[in-house]
Amino acid sequence: MEFFYLLILRKCIIASLACAYTLTDEDNLHTALLTGYNKDLRPGIDRTHPLNINASFYLFSINEFDLNIGKFTITGVFEIDWYDERLSWSPASYNQTNMTVIPQNRMWLPNLINVNPYKEIKGLGSDLVNIHILYSGLCSWYALQVSEVICDADVTKYPFDTQFCTLKFFIWGYQPHEVFLNFQTMHVILTLYSENGIWDITDSTTHKKMNMYGYEEIIVGFYLKRRTAYYVVSLLLPINAIQFLLAFVFLLPPESGERLGFSTTILLSIVVYLTIIQDKLPEASEPNVSILSYMLVACVVSGAILILFVILSLRIQSCPCDKPVPRSIVRLVKCCRRKAKCCQRKRNVIDTVEPMESKSEPVVDDEVIWIEVGKCFDVMCFLIFISQISITGIIYLSLVFS
Repeated sequence: MEFFYLLILRKCIIASLACAYTLTDEDNLHTALLTGYNKDLRPGIDRTHPLNINASFYLFSINEFDLNIGKFTITGVFEIDWYDERLSWSPASYNQTNMTVIPQNRMWLPNLINVNPYKEIKGLGSDLVNIHILYSGLCSWYALQVSEVICDADVTKYPFDTQFCTLKFFIWGYQPHEVFLNFQTMHVILTLYSENGIWDITDSTTHKKMNMYGYEEIIVGFYLKRRTAYYVVSLLLPINAIQFLLAFVFLLPPESGERLGFSTTILLSIVVYLTIIQDKLPEASEPNVSILSYMLVACVVSGAILILFVILSLRIQSCPCDKPVPRSIVRLVKCCRRKAKCCQRKRNVIDTVEPMESKSEPVVDDEVIWIEVGKCFDVMCFLIFISQISITGIIYLSLVFS
């Protein structure tokens, strides 16, 4: 509450300049001000001119933002000032009493109604709040309130998403030519704000706009950006590490007998991990489902396809030696063999020049067998799945940061 009292510091300073008045003086002042005072009538002697109201919004904290149900909860205070000529007096007549407080339920108030609440519609303030009044008739209302509003979240780029949430108010019961509200600043005042652990406020806005019915909406908006460090460490990095580990099953020797068990175990680990993190993923599907959800589905599907390729590789390498290898596969294996020999020569290059006759010797290709076909197939599968994992990650990052 000490922060709240900072808001009325400038009024208290004025009051402290002359504080010699007594309880009787203030009691007489209240009797004089409220006798015959009709709180149902708006201030303003000249009814042809609107009552000018100055407003500012101070944010204290973001309490909750539930993306699944679209509930946005904050704690803040409206500072609203206006002049009521009926509440002005001469301080000299009341022993230099230059300021007093009156409960809000005994005074006229601008009836600001929240029109996008999460539950019931209600106005600002409560009967516990007092209005600070200066001798000039300046009324200052500090409406401290916890606001729960509807905020439709866009989770397309979760967990790198940004959101825009608003509080919408009407001055209920008055036309725009009767009451004119003006924001003192174009942004929410964050001097009293306590940082939220999940959301950063990148920008804010306070303004008015005319709706389709010709009434002015009072808008207090927040541009929010999610803090992503936790999600990168606990969500994205582990799932990508498991995916890369899954591709290395093709480097296991087939004779070890562990290929199928290894790949199945890794795939089950991915499914269990996705089950654990499912509660963290927002269920909202408007306007789009999270890109991350598609990436995780692709991860499971690619893992299932990888197991099929592992089974196929084991079948190839277990084929009988007397079974002929198709010509198309023979050509592919010989191409892989030549590339492997070329790479081997480059690694074994020495400073001396080889004899010319050794270079002119024809290369005699050995017979292609099914085991060699299986090894070539393993290398291709390893490169394909590593490429697929890398491309999937690049596509995901390009979509969320576009």
